[in-house]
Amino acid sequence: MRSLGANNSSPMQDFRNLDAWHKAHELSLDVHQTLVRHRRIDAHMRSQMSRAARSIPSNLVEGCGKDSQAELARYADMSIASSSELEYWVLSARDVGYFRSEDYERLTANTIEVRKMLYGLRKAIRNTLLPKPYIPPSNSTPI
Repeated sequence: MRSLGANNSSPMQDFRNLDAWHKAHELSLDVHQTLVRHRRIDAHMRSQMSRAARSIPSNLVEGCGKDSQAELARYADMSIASSSELEYWVLSARDVGYFRSEDYERLTANTIEVRKMLYGLRKAIRNTLLPKPYIPPSNSTPI
């Protein structure tokens, strides 16, 4: 992860600073290009897959514009859910014969990679929200 913002108390940050956003954006473009190559995919599946793929990076963008890190973590959760939905639609496209195994394997691997990055981002955000435990200096004597 590049950054959680220059100042963690700053509510808004630039989504372009998030590695997870870059990878999610690449995945969204890959899904779009794959759908263009596979014109015979039915309209409902095409729409759902495209919507889920675009939702992953767009939720991060929206979360970065909110006024707290807690809100960003919530939008990261939404991105995680959309990545799970996309993984299902890619599986479904393979199982009904729309995708070749190489398209399925590439999109699935990239979707899982994005989801792992999103889990890491969410964890990092939540860690900045938790109060740090008090650790007494090692040279102090117990009372």
